[in-house]
Amino acid sequence: MDLIKPKPFHTTDRAHADLFNNVIDQLNENDEQIAKRADEAEQNAKTYIEEHTSNQNNPHAVTKTQIGLEHVDNIKQASKTEFDLHDQDAVRHITDLERNKWNGAQLFKITSDSGIHKINLTSGSFYEALKDLGTVTFYGTNAVEDTPSKGSLRGMQLVGQKGIGMGYAVDTAGNAWWFYYNTVHTAMNWFPIESAAASQAKADKALSEAKKYTDNLGADLTKLIWHYPALQNGWVHYSDAYKVRYTKDVTGTVFVEGAIAKGKIGFEIPAFELPAGYRPLRPFQFVGVASQIGMSGVPQHHRLLVDTNGKVIIENCSNTANPNEFISLGFSFKTV
Repeated sequence: MDLIKPKPFHTTDRAHADLFNNVIDQLNENDEQIAKRADEAEQNAKTYIEEHTSNQNNPHAVTKTQIGLEHVDNIKQASKTEFDLHDQDAVRHITDLERNKWNGAQLFKITSDSGIHKINLTSGSFYEALKDLGTVTFYGTNAVEDTPSKGSLRGMQLVGQKGIGMGYAVDTAGNAWWFYYNTVHTAMNWFPIESAAASQAKADKALSEAKKYTDNLGADLTKLIWHYPALQNGWVHYSDAYKVRYTKDVTGTVFVEGAIAKGKIGFEIPAFELPAGYRPLRPFQFVGVASQIGMSGVPQHHRLLVDTNGKVIIENCSNTANPNEFISLGFSFKTV
């Protein structure tokens, strides 16, 4: 609706009341029309703004780059409830205790990331490669300078402190070694580890050799060569069946047996002498049977000395009536 302009006054107009009232009425009508159109404009603007605000089709074609969102993914965001549940999830989130535990964990790896040996050697030496490391697994070919094996081997080193280590290794043939080194060493010290089969084989061999030795010893002990000494100072063989003789077996034991009679009894008076190789390591005395003739049938005895020069001396006899009637010999000793 168009606004009507009030009629202007002319100098010829008379000041009648109806003229003034018409002007005032027209002004009031115009004011009402203006207010109505203002209300309509406000309502139209509000409706337009609401429609524009609810329009999610990006009518102005605004891009993410224009508003600084080019690095933001267009994904659904969590609700407050979902966010709170996630925030309180103790499975997904670690505690300070767990964080400190992980941060304080050992950082040096014993194996590679795939779980196989960490150190791989095709040259050089085990000592130089391992001496400055801690506990670690290793592999080396037979081209490594200080390998104990003719083939490649794998092992593990255990270390208590820098410069001191020990460990073990097994090659492709199943042979095993243990090793060690310390701060005074300049090389690895390898020592073979016997298998159960190898140990049993050695034990069987030792037992076989011991049995063979025992069997041979039993046979050798019976292979005795007897010798007859020259009697001195009036002593004679008691009889041909009791001729004095001596021998030595494979163990170095000297045996003397027989019986003598008629000779001189006393200190430093030898009945006979044993040659070199048949003499005791130190002097010893022996008590043997003597004749009981003249002693009313009471058994008698004698005492002899064998010195380191091989002298066999009858020092005394309990038979005071016939002391040299019968002197029995039957003693043994170890020689040099």
